[in-house]
Amino acid sequence: MKDLKYLIRLISSEDHDISRDELVELIKETGTDRYDPDRKQVFDHFYGKHNVHFFAEKTDSDDYESLLQESITRLPERTKGDRGKAVFPDIAIVYDAAKCEMIMNVYDDHEASDCFRFKGNPRDALVEVRKLSTIGG
Repeated sequence: MKDLKYLIRLISSEDHDISRDELVELIKETGTDRYDPDRKQVFDHFYGKHNVHFFAEKTDSDDYESLLQESITRLPERTKGDRGKAVFPDIAIVYDAAKCEMIMNVYDDHEASDCFRFKGNPRDALVEVRKLSTIGG
């Protein structure tokens, strides 16, 4: 596997109890959307044992724009299985892959995964936070 360059995390502010603008500012300040230690992630009973900090798409390209656009299009359909409804992302978070580590062997049939941890301070890994316009959301 080539060295990864960027990790793209897509989220919906509808999943949060604060406004999208507040959430974007919080991410810029802290590097993460995980601001409430009592809030559990989707399927926490499974992912919690792996100490997953976030889920992301990965790329080894210097240009992450095409993967970002593809991921935005795919996310609503992919979330129907987890959530029982389509989730339309309105925030994109881009991380420097060198400042994160992929959690290996999370899934039985794959060594690699879409699960990551920060190696240090999440803010140091943050490359970009972008507000997205949503279609269908």
